Amino acid sequence: MEKKNVVLLDGAGAADEDLRVAREVLCQVLRDSGAEVEVFTLRKMRLAHCLGCFNCWIKTPGMCVESDAGREVAKAVIRSDATVLFTPVTFGGYSPELKKMMDHFIQLISPLFEIEHGEMHHPPRYDRRPRLMVAGVQRECRPKEERIFKTLAGRNAINLHPPSYAAEVVQCGESEEELRRQFEGMLTRSDELPYGEIAASIMPAAVAADSLIELRNTRRALLIVGSPKTNEPSTSGALGGFLLAELDRKGWEVETLTLRAKLNQPEGENELAAAVERAGLVVLAFPLYADALPYLMTKAMAVIAERRRAGRVTSPERLAAIVNSGFPETHQNAVAMAICLEFALQCGFTWAGGLAFGGGGMIGGHPLTEANRPGPPVKQAVEALEMTAAALANGLPVPGEAINIIARKPLPFAVWNRLYAFMASRSFKKLAAKNGIAKEKLLAQPYAA
Repeated sequence: MEKKNVVLLDGAGAADEDLRVAREVLCQVLRDSGAEVEVFTLRKMRLAHCLGCFNCWIKTPGMCVESDAGREVAKAVIRSDATVLFTPVTFGGYSPELKKMMDHFIQLISPLFEIEHGEMHHPPRYDRRPRLMVAGVQRECRPKEERIFKTLAGRNAINLHPPSYAAEVVQCGESEEELRRQFEGMLTRSDELPYGEIAASIMPAAVAADSLIELRNTRRALLIVGSPKTNEPSTSGALGGFLLAELDRKGWEVETLTLRAKLNQPEGENELAAAVERAGLVVLAFPLYADALPYLMTKAMAVIAERRRAGRVTSPERLAAIVNSGFPETHQNAVAMAICLEFALQCGFTWAGGLAFGGGGMIGGHPLTEANRPGPPVKQAVEALEMTAAALANGLPVPGEAINIIARKPLPFAVWNRLYAFMASRSFKKLAAKNGIAKEKLLAQPYAA
């Protein structure tokens, strides 16, 4: 890595002092290779979370509308020869600190759609892009969690289009010699991109139908909506809201909590923790952001985990998830769903399964039963959610049949895939045009050297 400029995004949190040695060894390995290393300590930077407004595509193409540290980091990343992500492995994903910045990487890609290796993705915005290296630190050896983490890194690489990438997971407390060996191996290695079946293979299987849970007095459901679009209707709210309404019809007490920026304050943390403790069933509903959970949902998981590990748990609640992707393929949600399962296992929840929905844009935040709702029919989503609500209400997990039903497409997949790409690209072009953004400006490269 001779005469290279490397940007390192440090995703360690304030309580992650035990990761210091691994971070220092990583930086030294990079410098010993001849690189100049610029470190961004993300927890110390003023950085708002991504709102999912897409204004970095349709109003200020290639640049987040928020004038904060996110622009500085994005500019440094796209001008680097290599970008290194450093983070504690968090249920197979990234730390909240790193995930907040990763969600902002949407400004580095094009708003248009293309099909690559049979999957839907966004083309790159920049002709020159940095190599990607992802270093995760585990405090306890968990092979399944490591696999999720490396798959996530690979999925990020697919969407960020680096010339090559490598991901490594090391153990906290490992000797400096061993850490150095592993990090040095990452410098020149080129890992396989996890397309298609590789990604789909980590999707959690349906929970056995005989996994009946005695409900006792826990017929109370909490829906946690993790969409950053808190000022407008969201697909996550529409899907989760329908499920909650069905549970309400079956005599359950229901509560909805939409995650907001106050989650970063003690008041928001306490509100979340109290709502979880009241519930017998917790349902996470969120969109796919940067191939995983959005920042606020990642942060919520960290808050819940910290409370439960401290022993502040009243009951072993059930946990279910509903994740939707802006891409039409269901398997693009596999990493996010696997993170939810890992979170449940590590935090003592009873995993009740989840529903993965591809093509979330077709819901568009409109209630599923709205008369004359725009867009394609959503009959399969309604059927799957009704079936899921009936099962959960009776102490059963999400049915495998419901998982298969919600994954169906309105047309044969090859046709649907191409139609979806065409319609989605046209939609962003029209939105940009309303803001006076011509096509050539739509693909602007504001951070190019």
